[in-house]
Amino acid sequence: MLKIKILLCLVFPIAVFAQPYQFGKTYLDPEGWNGLMVGNMPLVISVPHGGTINLDDIEDRSCQGSVTVTDSYTKELALEIASIMDKYYGYKPYLVVCNLIRKDIDQNREINEGTCGNGKMEKPWNVFHDFTDSALAMATRQFGACLYIDLHGHGHSVQRLELGYLLKENELKNVIGQTGKTDYLSKKSSFANLMATSKDSLSLSQLMIGENAFGTLMANEGFPSVPSKQDPYPLEGEKYFNGGYNTKRYTGGDYPNVFGWQIESNYKGVRDPSGRSVFAIAFCKVIVKYIKANPFFHWAAMPNSK
Repeated sequence: MLKIKILLCLVFPIAVFAQPYQFGKTYLDPEGWNGLMVGNMPLVISVPHGGTINLDDIEDRSCQGSVTVTDSYTKELALEIASIMDKYYGYKPYLVVCNLIRKDIDQNREINEGTCGNGKMEKPWNVFHDFTDSALAMATRQFGACLYIDLHGHGHSVQRLELGYLLKENELKNVIGQTGKTDYLSKKSSFANLMATSKDSLSLSQLMIGENAFGTLMANEGFPSVPSKQDPYPLEGEKYFNGGYNTKRYTGGDYPNVFGWQIESNYKGVRDPSGRSVFAIAFCKVIVKYIKANPFFHWAAMPNSK
């Protein structure tokens, strides 16, 4: 237990669970199972599967549909992003991190599947999502809108970022070709709120594979991404994650001022120790450019960058 507390202090230096939240501080629940770092920009990054604390009294999740693989080093990647953003731009994203291992709880599933019916895990499930709600509320209150990213890691053979906009592979093809049910797909996608706010000034194709799409910009920085202008959709037989519970929940109708996507990050050159800082520098460069180019944020409230 002592080792766990030391680790938590290194990752989250201020173990306080109180209101109101203050910029620059990090808050933990009493057990240290979930953490919230308060930012000063319209970006919330959640890390549901990067935890390593395995509780002895909790049986491994084994209910139908349960997945227990840890997304290794996603927590470390998020912290590196926050550090680089502060160092070079003077901003900090909001971070929401689960420190519990995925065998005990899945924070990217609805509560019944995420806890596999274990009542002891309902509290940490609720805390993680309360932290996310608080972060999104603070960001949208200050900036009018918020970009939400749910950060994951994949082990697929193709080394690229998989950007999940809640659309399946065949639906991405329809978006690229502008065929058929594009309006339906826009409403289904994690860009639905942004497109509703933009009043048809943006197209789904533009947002996913346009010159200023996030995937296109990341690929330009040397980090292949799908979808992007360079790689519009996965080819037949290629594995691809299109977004999960968190993306659907937090970019849905109950959060009208939030849009975003899930990032499934590859290991080599992104999550590995040698590539982590290089990726974080590119990510921060792209995300600041992406947000500043979006007219739906209130930039008068934005602090000056370094």
